[in-house]
Amino acid sequence: MSERLKDTLTKHLAGRGVIVWVGIAVLMLLSGSEFLTLFRDGFSRASQVTILGALVGPVLCIVLAVGLRWVAVSLGLFVAVAFFFLNDGFMFFLTITAFMIFGSLAGTASARSVRALFLTLSTAWMVQFGIQAQGDAVLLVALAPLSALSYLVTRSIYSLREKNANAVEQMQRAQEQTRTAIDKERKNIARDLHDIVAHDITIVAMQSKAAKFANDGQMALEALDVISKLSSETLHDLRLMLNVLRADGTMSDEAAPGIDAPAATTVYALQGAELFAQRLKDANFQVTSTMDARISDLPRSAQTAIYRVMQEGTTNVIKHGAPGSSCTLELLSNGTEAVLEITNQIDVSEKKMKGLPEGGSGLIGMSDRMRTFGGKFSTSSKNGFWTLRASIPF
Repeated sequence: MSERLKDTLTKHLAGRGVIVWVGIAVLMLLSGSEFLTLFRDGFSRASQVTILGALVGPVLCIVLAVGLRWVAVSLGLFVAVAFFFLNDGFMFFLTITAFMIFGSLAGTASARSVRALFLTLSTAWMVQFGIQAQGDAVLLVALAPLSALSYLVTRSIYSLREKNANAVEQMQRAQEQTRTAIDKERKNIARDLHDIVAHDITIVAMQSKAAKFANDGQMALEALDVISKLSSETLHDLRLMLNVLRADGTMSDEAAPGIDAPAATTVYALQGAELFAQRLKDANFQVTSTMDARISDLPRSAQTAIYRVMQEGTTNVIKHGAPGSSCTLELLSNGTEAVLEITNQIDVSEKKMKGLPEGGSGLIGMSDRMRTFGGKFSTSSKNGFWTLRASIPF
């Protein structure tokens, strides 16, 4: 069987389609016997009940087919047919079958008002049938419970299907939220790894070159000492991050033995400012640093964001700043927000200008961090100076 045929059958025979097509088959079967009688006896000698049964059956089939697209319209037309044509006790078998079929169809309606209106009108029909049919009213003993049973069974099945569909939708939504959370966490991890590794490796590379070309043995030893400390800090930071990834425990602030300066995972903004100012000095920059003690009142998470921006900003200064030039690092509070500003001289030669950061992963990561806390981030280049400015509201 081709996939196209399978899809077509699934579409038409799933859910409401089963009720409609099976109902049409049953109604045509019932009205078919009346057609046979009509052809055998002739139209002139056929009884009114036979003629009515032969006509009502196909009409009900058409009305039922409408239910594939418009359930409320189909139910309304059926009630109209019932009031006008299904008042004869001799057609009761066709009547009870029709009410069971359309009762099942009503059970598939998602709108409660449609179901309530159908049940109300069906009850009204039964009342007027009981009044008009007189002796045949006893047939309602079978019609009422069978119609109600067909409605309740179908409604129960559809309620379960709706609950299952809602459960599946909630599960899919939860999976999507999980995927989003994982993607966000992956982005955060990648950003932290970039901040830690790019910063420290950049300084290690610079100090390695300094040690290689140093004419003074003492300067070479100092460069190697910086490399040793940074390598230990980077290894410590990576171990802490891996511990967080491997377990659900919280990250410790205790620095590993032998580390003099705070590691990148020990994220206090003021200590970070001191650390990065010293690293800029170690990289042979003339540093002027200004810090405000009120920055320590920021939440730990906000201090982490500022720390990371300082870390990446320091890396950019070392990579793109004019060697031996002056730079400033200010971490101040103006009462409503904490402001970080890093300014450094740049080499305005064409080769160096092409190397300036203009929107790489580092700048994007810094901007994302500030936006997360409702802060601002900007960079500018003017008159041979590169300025990075970031702010977070208190």
